[in-house]
Amino acid sequence: MLATLYGVVTEIHLDFFILEINGLGYRLRAHSRTLASAPVGQNVKVYLHEHIREDAYDLFAFFSLEEMVLFEKLLDVSGVGPKVALAVCGASDLDGLRQKLVQGDVDWLASIPGLGKKTAQKIVLELKGQLVEVGAKPEADRETVAALTGLGYTAFQAREAAKQIPAEIQDPGERVRVALRYLSK
Repeated sequence: MLATLYGVVTEIHLDFFILEINGLGYRLRAHSRTLASAPVGQNVKVYLHEHIREDAYDLFAFFSLEEMVLFEKLLDVSGVGPKVALAVCGASDLDGLRQKLVQGDVDWLASIPGLGKKTAQKIVLELKGQLVEVGAKPEADRETVAALTGLGYTAFQAREAAKQIPAEIQDPGERVRVALRYLSK
């Protein structure tokens, strides 16, 4: 079973992108926000979910482990397949999505294409208590990412740099300096 891939994004299409590793291109399905932030020509690490059916073998790619875990939690809900789970993950960033689910915003969920009101209610009911642990990121990481994007780095670059900062560094200025050193390599 595949867990992660690291390679160069070579092409972006409507609902997938190609990640090339040593001359072999992997077709990775992703939601619109991931596709919009995929840096063509640059190396990226993606977290994978394999979905195997009788007639298809799909790889779903995510730039964060937390988002992939949420995708898999959505798949555990009865009536939610990979297409709907991907649409839910793409409807908002992780914090926004978590907030909507914790608030029980069934109407917002039901407005996502392919998702009806009953399935939206099931999602809220089954995931509401589980979402605190999914993707809970320190405020310091969010501040660092915001500062780096304000300096002109892409959201993807900023998130990758924030992951490299040791947890013991809490001073916001020092966190940005460490991230900038990482980005300058």
